[in-house]
Amino acid sequence: MASSYIRIFFFFTAMALASVTAFAQAPWKPQRPVELIVGSAAGNSNDLMLRLIAQTAQEKRLLDVQMNVMNKPGGGNTIAWNYLNQHASDGHYLMMANLNLSLGHLTGTTTFSYRDFTPVCLLYDEYVVFVVRNESPIKSGRELLERLKKDPTALSLSFSSVAGGANHIAAGLAFKAAGIDVKKVRAVVFDSAGKAITAALGGHVDVVAASASSAVSHLKAGTVRVIGISAPSRVGGVFAEVPTFREMGVNTSFSNYRGLIAGKTLPPNQLAYWEQFFANLDKDSSWRANLDKNEWEPNYTNSRDTRKYWDELDAQMRGTLDDLGLLKKGG
Repeated sequence: MASSYIRIFFFFTAMALASVTAFAQAPWKPQRPVELIVGSAAGNSNDLMLRLIAQTAQEKRLLDVQMNVMNKPGGGNTIAWNYLNQHASDGHYLMMANLNLSLGHLTGTTTFSYRDFTPVCLLYDEYVVFVVRNESPIKSGRELLERLKKDPTALSLSFSSVAGGANHIAAGLAFKAAGIDVKKVRAVVFDSAGKAITAALGGHVDVVAASASSAVSHLKAGTVRVIGISAPSRVGGVFAEVPTFREMGVNTSFSNYRGLIAGKTLPPNQLAYWEQFFANLDKDSSWRANLDKNEWEPNYTNSRDTRKYWDELDAQMRGTLDDLGLLKKGG
């Protein structure tokens, strides 16, 4: 009799576990508007990326619900990261991810790291450009480097959205390779590239290090000059005439990834949905046209491979930040 009860117990336990597993693996799709979160103000490349995703999804009917961009600037993305993890298991909340996610915990600007979130995918890489207003006496990237070599405090460098972030790193790598004391360069931080460029246009700062797409409209309008780019070789489009730092005799290049993350405990079926969504987006012709227009290098990478890349990058960035004097003590 006891053995019969045991068999019955294990039968119903197995049925319950099978039901839970089937529920967890059931197909999922968004049932209400999706929030695309960005940790900076409107007007920079991170904001532009999410708005292009939402626009493409709507125009191509890739999604049955609306996508809304939510700007939550402040704290070097910390406000936005906190907000995302308030919805840690909900696939209706996604956030833009860039190199700041891999750097903040190393520089001490935040306690968050890439390990606190679910990687959804990488979408593309972007280079950093160095911008001056059209009336600036700085005529070239070589002149910029020479002036800073003579006196690192002679010019102010502005960037977004945090000290020790991707744009700061790009400048630091180029300046250090040129023999400039990067710790003495006057740095001014803004919460968006748009505000940094506006400050340069007003003569309040000398040079802006910004993502390439942030400078496109200003370059086309003729209000700024781009005097250098962090690419390994010349790029096309509006930046075709812009020299790389390697052309200036400085052996360095740098790119910043762009992708999507979700909350730390996102269920596997929700992750699978978004991986497929962004894999389809990556193949869309209008999305690819936007990549070309903004000088973005396509680089779709799934969740598992994104995590692997971040692990490898973490080890690399520790050495780079230490060289630049930006690695926090004990980092």
